[in-house]
Amino acid sequence: PAALVAPRSKKIFKLEDNQHPYVTKSEKDAKVVREGNVVHVYMTTIRSHLAPDNIEGIKIGDEVYFHVTNLEQDWDVPHGFAVKGGRTSELLVMPGETCTLKWVPNRVGIAPFYCTDFCSALHQEMQGYARVSPANSDLPIRFGIGDTAPK
Repeated sequence: PAALVAPRSKKIFKLEDNQHPYVTKSEKDAKVVREGNVVHVYMTTIRSHLAPDNIEGIKIGDEVYFHVTNLEQDWDVPHGFAVKGGRTSELLVMPGETCTLKWVPNRVGIAPFYCTDFCSALHQEMQGYARVSPANSDLPIRFGIGDTAPK
């Protein structure tokens, strides 16, 4: 019966209690960090956008970790996350939670990423792009949000 499961189910994670090692508790703290061939994307998601939503400087063969924190605090607004061409499934990130998706790009070009769980009337706005360069590229990591995206 549902009565056995309901008391143990978790609908919301308070942001202040989120102890994930890659949590991003504010959109202003969203960033992309390169450590050799490992790239960490500290991303936030909230109804109507992802932050950052434009990323450059990722190279073929990099190990890219999208650490996605759902900033929502309404229990019924989970967000999904996926990268086109990724070899893994999508994430489902509950309000206040942080989850990590690993992606290893295998072709040069633009890779869209997006919310996969219908969350609001502006759901289709929840998308972004990663520009993947050749492995020998010297393009530095750059990222932005909307109007602050790299030019």
